[in-house]
Amino acid sequence: MEPNPSSPSNARYRPFRGAAWALYLFVSVGFSSLVIYSVTRSVFQMSPTRPPPATARGVESCASELSGLFDTLANERQALSGPRAAEADVRWLAFRTGWLVRLRELEAECALDDDDRKPLKAAFAQLHHVMNLATVEATQLSGQLGPALDAFRQKLGALPGQQPPR
Repeated sequence: MEPNPSSPSNARYRPFRGAAWALYLFVSVGFSSLVIYSVTRSVFQMSPTRPPPATARGVESCASELSGLFDTLANERQALSGPRAAEADVRWLAFRTGWLVRLRELEAECALDDDDRKPLKAAFAQLHHVMNLATVEATQLSGQLGPALDAFRQKLGALPGQQPPR
């Protein structure tokens, strides 16, 4: 009896099936590798390392600089719902990277590993936690509230005698 040409076990099509599987695996592994590389590179860019410790600054100076970093963070966070709120996450991530670099440099200058600076180290950790929460807020704002704010501003600006709110 002659084998059915449309049968999946037909030996004539074995090389083509092998080539199709090889192409499928090549594309799948290649795409997965690119995604993994991109995510890993992004994580390293957004997580700067602490530079080597320099001469230790005074606790008062460190606390003052830490307060300044918090003020910068608070001002930027308040500006999230400003114009183009739907793009808040993109603007925030650019701000966040530079801000984290400044935080890491200040951590290095303040010698946080000394035993007498545990309260200062706790304040740095808390500020880092605030940054993480603000990042979540920026992402949620851009995806949920941002487009609605932008649409409202556009509709309000289209009304006679109205300026779009800022």
